[in-house]
Amino acid sequence: MEKNRETIERLIRASMGEVKADQVVTGGRLVNVYTGEVLDGLEMAVSGGRICYVGPGADHTRGEETRVVDARGRWIAPGFIDAHTHIGHFCRPFELLQAYAPRGTTALMASCDEHTVAFGLAGMRLFLDEVAAHPLRVYTLISMAAPQDPLLCRTESLSDREVAETLEDPRVLGLGEVVSWLRLVQGDPDLLARIDMTLGRGKIVHGHTAGARDRRLNAIAAASVSSCHEPISGEDALARLRLGYWTMLREGSFRQDLEATLKPLLAAGVDTGRLILVTDGMAPDDVAAHGHMDHVIRRAVECGLAPARAIQAATLHPATYSGLEQDIGGLAPGRFADFVLLDDLETVSVGATFIGGELLAEDGESTVDAVPPPFPDGMGLKTAFRLPVAADDMRIRCEDSRARVRVMDLVNQTITRERVVEVACAGGVIPADVENDLLKVAVFDRREGFSPAFGFIRGLGADIGAVGTTVNLDEYTLLVAGSSDYDMAYCANLLLESGGGVALVDKGRVLEEIPFPIGGLFSLEPWHDVGEKLAAVQQALRERGSTFSKPLYALCFLTFVTLPELRITGRGLVRAKERRIVPLLAG
Repeated sequence: MEKNRETIERLIRASMGEVKADQVVTGGRLVNVYTGEVLDGLEMAVSGGRICYVGPGADHTRGEETRVVDARGRWIAPGFIDAHTHIGHFCRPFELLQAYAPRGTTALMASCDEHTVAFGLAGMRLFLDEVAAHPLRVYTLISMAAPQDPLLCRTESLSDREVAETLEDPRVLGLGEVVSWLRLVQGDPDLLARIDMTLGRGKIVHGHTAGARDRRLNAIAAASVSSCHEPISGEDALARLRLGYWTMLREGSFRQDLEATLKPLLAAGVDTGRLILVTDGMAPDDVAAHGHMDHVIRRAVECGLAPARAIQAATLHPATYSGLEQDIGGLAPGRFADFVLLDDLETVSVGATFIGGELLAEDGESTVDAVPPPFPDGMGLKTAFRLPVAADDMRIRCEDSRARVRVMDLVNQTITRERVVEVACAGGVIPADVENDLLKVAVFDRREGFSPAFGFIRGLGADIGAVGTTVNLDEYTLLVAGSSDYDMAYCANLLLESGGGVALVDKGRVLEEIPFPIGGLFSLEPWHDVGEKLAAVQQALRERGSTFSKPLYALCFLTFVTLPELRITGRGLVRAKERRIVPLLAG
């Protein structure tokens, strides 16, 4: 029920008991995020999906048909909000919402990168239609990663007309993370025009300021980028807080930064009123193992943040930043009746989740029985490369006996350093060298180019013929790494023929495969099943020698050209800080 005159009149009458409430919640301890208190002896009444009364006694709102929720022995908290996330890879968005709801999440802000990269404006419309089929509230951000950087990537961008049209949609909050902040501080006219369009409509701009400091960090804030989820240290977080950024602390599948960011902030005694807890994406295997926003809040409590304050950072703070505090983020009259019943406050144990006063999930299972809309036919991954891929296509030619090659040296699962390594050539090609942990990488272009771009990666640690993925940030094209030209070709064909996915191949045998038939982005299977298969892929790579907890993610990040230092796209190797494509051979 949207707020209009009729709604407001009904809520006034219901709060006074002149019309009876649809629901009364009684008996629990209420987490008041406006004051940071945990209050006993309060009741909450709901009318038309919104709260009409919070106080010592709601008897005056009860009628014969009023439903009563008995919360005795439990805590009543606002539904959790993930203020910066991505729900367009591995599982279809609807399935991820099904996974998140039992963990207390009732709203999220999602950047529509994956669908836009793969399908343009049509993809964004598909995304909006899909998430609208689920009661969990999804507020969408327009992708600023399509392309990440036009100098380095061939992904097609939305036109100015398409951006302006999309900004008019009330489901759209504004612009997603501006990943290429270097373009912004250099005064890129396209970025400035889109920020101007967004601000003119009273909407927000999410940031991605990884590596920005001092003057550059000031410049990005001056451009009205109002948040950042990239702090990886207390120093990073404090610098952003001091410059007025809504500072998002991340604990998700790709990065876990709470320990390094929150503890130093608490030790410094700074105000936490502009801190927001986020996942930046939570994969289905991690939901099964740890949870969603309940896990992030739990980790914040373990780092020393009081439970009520931690819940504030995952409810009121993101709602306020997003301009939604009159609808979500707290339990007060006029707001949607989005709440969770916690069996334990300290451990954030979620017993039930409600949206608009309706039960969304209970005892770890979603109660939603809606069906998402079907996808059109023919939506698998398409590249400019002709099929089939042959082993010869995977060979890196070199006429010399030795060569000096640029290598993406993994510092961790997300960051690389550029190294120059001298390697031996054999039979006119540069081979991989498993003994020295040197694997080849081939990236296929979605739209142009009839041969892959090549690179080398060191540090993955896995002795594997080939591992391929079509989920890679934010190119979402085919990437294959490995030691065997034959296995790499086999893996490439397997994924191209199935429309995309993840596959492991060794000595001509498929070890693991997860098809992603929609744009190479995600499976259509239930989230539990996809999670089990993802966990099996990660385990297989660890068993073959990788010391990373999630080795697949190291490959997923190789194409992300806005993180240090050496990256790769379908156009070649990228020196990220210089926004420049460099040759594989270093001379």
